[in-house]
Amino acid sequence: MIYVYALFSALIWLIVTLLSHGFFGTEGFFYDLPNARMPFGRFFVLYTTAFVIYSMAIFKVSKLSADKSNIFIVLVSAFVFRLILIPSVPVHENDIYRYIWDGKVLTSGINPYKYAPAYASIRLAAIDQQNDYEKLKLLRDEDPSFYRRISYKYVPTIYPPLAQGLFAVSALLARGSVWFMKILFVLFDIAVIFLLYNILKLLKHNPLYVVVYAWNPLVLKEFANSGHYDSLVIFCVAAAVYFILKEKYIFSSIFLGLGVLSKLFPLIFIPFLLLKKQYKAFFLSLAVIMAGYLPFLIWGQTDLKNIFAALGNYAQKWSVNGFIFEFLYSLLSVFKNDPYILSKIICASIFAFVWIFIIIKKRDITKMMFLSASALFLLSPVGDPWYFCWVIPFLCLYRRYSMILLSYLLILSYFIFTRDFGTSGIGWFKIGNLLLMQYVPFYILLIFENRAAFFPGHSPEKRKEQGRKK
Repeated sequence: MIYVYALFSALIWLIVTLLSHGFFGTEGFFYDLPNARMPFGRFFVLYTTAFVIYSMAIFKVSKLSADKSNIFIVLVSAFVFRLILIPSVPVHENDIYRYIWDGKVLTSGINPYKYAPAYASIRLAAIDQQNDYEKLKLLRDEDPSFYRRISYKYVPTIYPPLAQGLFAVSALLARGSVWFMKILFVLFDIAVIFLLYNILKLLKHNPLYVVVYAWNPLVLKEFANSGHYDSLVIFCVAAAVYFILKEKYIFSSIFLGLGVLSKLFPLIFIPFLLLKKQYKAFFLSLAVIMAGYLPFLIWGQTDLKNIFAALGNYAQKWSVNGFIFEFLYSLLSVFKNDPYILSKIICASIFAFVWIFIIIKKRDITKMMFLSASALFLLSPVGDPWYFCWVIPFLCLYRRYSMILLSYLLILSYFIFTRDFGTSGIGWFKIGNLLLMQYVPFYILLIFENRAAFFPGHSPEKRKEQGRKK
């Protein structure tokens, strides 16, 4: 039966690819089209269908033996789904154009942290910068349409050194190719699947549960379709988990360091090495991070301010699709004129408290990583859907159906490009309906799943004890 789910899923993703190119009487998702004319409603129906099939597949594999034929179907199907989606047009996304720009800048001999893309259109005043300006201008004119599609042109790049290296590899091998860059990201995505398969075997879990990540519609959409590079950092984290389970902490520390050099969030995992008294591994992770940033610090008179300028901008000014942040912001608005920064500080403080509590409880490192990544996403003011892909690999080990449901609900956030769902509230308290649609069902199911923690008297053990007393 699992092959039937695979066939239907492949058909759905093929239709998505064709739809993105303007088949079926639509105009597709081409960047220069107005968002309102893009067929997101039809995409959402297809995505929903894919998620229903995916959910059925998860329940099916729980009853299947991990024989070679079933494993073959799950793994090969995951590869086929990605192959189908690589040629698709990104659905309401443009980050890949910034990746392409950064890759070209680096291979042109310019430190990507030194100049924002807007400098390609602003003559640099300093004499020693004229050569850089000419190079940036040539890059701008090389593909003007791609240059126009770059968001936040006045902010230097936020992406860490290892990500820059991957962008540069793409620029060297297939300059300006969206398809090739997506292929690189998909290769890391496939590597994640095989790491998860081996992790499940190592823990003596049913390896077919790799389907939770391998067939997840959000993962497929964000990497193979939209071309986000987060598959690189997920690969590094998955490799670190694998080596932690093998008790090869030196290798795990290297991959955690590389993870931070891909995207900063694995920083929250590195202190967990200290709980295992792996002090050498802990400091090795930090050394890998410093070694990755050092060349960019000494290249072209660039300093820490340049390198982390975009991160500062992100921390201060960015907020999108973060439910808890928006809830706090609306709640505090009655007491303070603009509680934007205060809401961010409270979210960060709550996360710090939760993270410390996780450390105090001293669970196994893998569980701590799962809980920390989940808390980070839920408490972040920026709840971009592809950030949740950081959590999904852990769901192969800890199948939380509320989290699996959230991986579906987050796709609703893309409706912001096509229509206004308005707000709901009482009096001064207002919150977006789109946020409510995504997060209320999730939190209801989360509470139900963890009802023993929220309502101790309703735990199965408590009910059994009460039954015995009667």
